Amino acid sequence: MKSILAFFGFLTFGLVSCFAQQNLLDKAEASKEADNYQLSLNILSKIDTNTLSIPQKARFYYLKSANYKFRKEDSDAYPLLLKARKLYTALDSLEKLATINLELFQVVRNIGGDHLNYDEYIKAYLDYHLSQNDPKNLRKAYIRIAGNFARETTVDSSFNYFKKALQLIRIDKDTLAEAHMLNNFGVLHNEFTSYKDSALYYFTTSRRLYKKSEYIQASFQNTASAYKKLGEYDKAIENYQKADSLLGKEYSKERKRFLYDLMAKTYELAEKPAKALEYYKLTQAYQDSLNLQEQEKAIFDIQTKYEVQKKENENLQLKQSRFWLISGVILLVLLLIATYLVYRNRIAKKQLEVKQSALEKNELEKQLKDQELAGLDAMIEGQEKERQRIANDLHDNLGGLLATLKLHFQNLKTKTDRLRDEQDELFKTTNSLLDETYQQVRNYAHQRNAGLKTSEGLVPSIKNFASKVSVGNNLVVQVEAHDMDERLENSVEITIFRIVQELITNVIKHAEASEIIVHLTSFEDHINIMVEDNGKGFDPSIIKDNDGMGLASIIKRVEHLGGNVDIDSHSGSGTTVILNIPKS
Repeated sequence: MKSILAFFGFLTFGLVSCFAQQNLLDKAEASKEADNYQLSLNILSKIDTNTLSIPQKARFYYLKSANYKFRKEDSDAYPLLLKARKLYTALDSLEKLATINLELFQVVRNIGGDHLNYDEYIKAYLDYHLSQNDPKNLRKAYIRIAGNFARETTVDSSFNYFKKALQLIRIDKDTLAEAHMLNNFGVLHNEFTSYKDSALYYFTTSRRLYKKSEYIQASFQNTASAYKKLGEYDKAIENYQKADSLLGKEYSKERKRFLYDLMAKTYELAEKPAKALEYYKLTQAYQDSLNLQEQEKAIFDIQTKYEVQKKENENLQLKQSRFWLISGVILLVLLLIATYLVYRNRIAKKQLEVKQSALEKNELEKQLKDQELAGLDAMIEGQEKERQRIANDLHDNLGGLLATLKLHFQNLKTKTDRLRDEQDELFKTTNSLLDETYQQVRNYAHQRNAGLKTSEGLVPSIKNFASKVSVGNNLVVQVEAHDMDERLENSVEITIFRIVQELITNVIKHAEASEIIVHLTSFEDHINIMVEDNGKGFDPSIIKDNDGMGLASIIKRVEHLGGNVDIDSHSGSGTTVILNIPKS
């Protein structure tokens, strides 16, 4: 009976925890949609990822990356999107994967740099839409990609994808969409090329297809902008006036203020100060009207709050009459509660003493861990110095002695002309043994100094180690370095090398993996290291000081460098370890 109750208790706790995490995810997404990105990130920080299901974890990484992306923090969004992509791939969620690939394309494009390539993300995004056999969604995909390429350096790509969308639009005979697309061609020419005449052609052509006055009005404004850039101010003013004639009462004051400001500036360029002043005054009048409108709205909001407060006060007065009727009973209850609280206070005091003792114990353990970390750092440094000293002693001292001894034997052979044939053979044998001994000493010196070589650098040393541990088709270790040309302090490089070495060794010993990928990416202020494997995975929540894999020691090393470690692993789905280490 007790076991059954315990089971249902555990099940209930799990369901409650799951629903609680789902609720937090929903709140975080709602905050993001409301453009409150900091609140969304704060909510996400309260979520324990170890308690999330795989779909929830994928959603968590995507939401967190989206918040960073909207805050223009693309370097933080990038690794999170990679993790979300990996999980959605495992879930076979093709639609979500398409969205993630589009986001990765945008983030990588914003980060820039030759070491990051967005072609694979564009291809994956388009492959999905091509496979769906849905022309309308496919043309939307082309338009999204074209919009992201709408820059001076990539305008040709933008034209290319807009043309692909236009072909599908014309097949559907969607006149309005075709007009929008031709207008887009005009905007690209007007903003990013020197072909302003082409911009005028596309604006005029699209305007003939438009039926609604709001689209025609916007087209006249675009045409005016093109003439303005050509220096033909009279034609620009003419088209602005046509746009103004289409601004009816249904249009916002803000839109009129914007148009009149453009006209005022154009009149000023045309050296017509009187007309410029006229439209500057109109611009200011609409601005004053907008300010007054905002003030009226603020007053209305205050009045509404006042009426609500007044109603609440009236209700409060009604409630107070009832309060006095039951106040005696409440007083009696309060006395009973007070008595109970005194009793509980005594118990709480004792519990507090126990907690205080536990805190003191934890503080002592923390101090011991700090000492352990300092000792670990000293041990690493001492090991490297000892390796170097032994290598130098072997090479410089014993190696030098053996080389000198060999030379002496050779000189002795040269000067000894009267030696018999047996003695010549003895010299040959002795000389051969000396050669073998000298070579063994050199080999031993190099073995003792194995690992990271200061002259080679961090990335070559890791690649060298990876090539040594790769075993045919049974285990392949790949190393991908991005923008890692800048050298770090020698002690930092040594520590990072040992950490990566230990992680790879752990995978070989415990994971039963056939593939290991090591990503090293240099950002402005930190190094990002990601070690992935396709092994059997494990539960990261059970990591202890004596975990058998040295992960606790690795975490301590990284924290000592001022960095952080994120371990993502599930049984049967491999392991990803992400390290972020500051450059200074």
